Amino acid sequence: MKVAVTALATLALVAYPFLVSYALHQGWGSGFAMVLLGLLALRAWLQPAQSRWLTGLAMALVGLYTITREPTFLHWYPVLVNGVMLVTFGYSLRQGPSMIERFARMRHPDLPEAARPYLARVTAVWCGFFLVNGAIACWTVLHGDARIWTWYNGFIAYLLMGSLLLAEYLVRPNHEVGR
Repeated sequence: MKVAVTALATLALVAYPFLVSYALHQGWGSGFAMVLLGLLALRAWLQPAQSRWLTGLAMALVGLYTITREPTFLHWYPVLVNGVMLVTFGYSLRQGPSMIERFARMRHPDLPEAARPYLARVTAVWCGFFLVNGAIACWTVLHGDARIWTWYNGFIAYLLMGSLLLAEYLVRPNHEVGR
């Protein structure tokens, strides 16, 4: 059950901009919001306690939409995610190990010490990405054009994220991090 709910929630959040736009365009905003609230509540119940706060913030945005019927509340979710990622990655740079080092150690537990500065730089690059991406996502909300919001947050942002992942993989020093 946990795997199914997690997979469904992840799929819904990845497709979120297109689902929001479609539901609002069809006049199904309230129904969509109720399904999303239920899915988020299930996800929160299955998550470790320290991970629930992001889901709680997402639920607050959906709840505000449910109360006000103001679609802008649904549009702030990508801004929220970028902000949380920026804070999380940035905090890891201050407290260590860097977020990218943590990810690398999942695959390579015996990572050489020489890899740490490189992984910290990659984490800093991701912080820059989340800052810029979040600012653009914010602009799409404030601009008020639902099509621009949908295409940027549902397609272009993912394309940019994938490009950054690919670029990092291609320039990664093989001797420091491994492949």
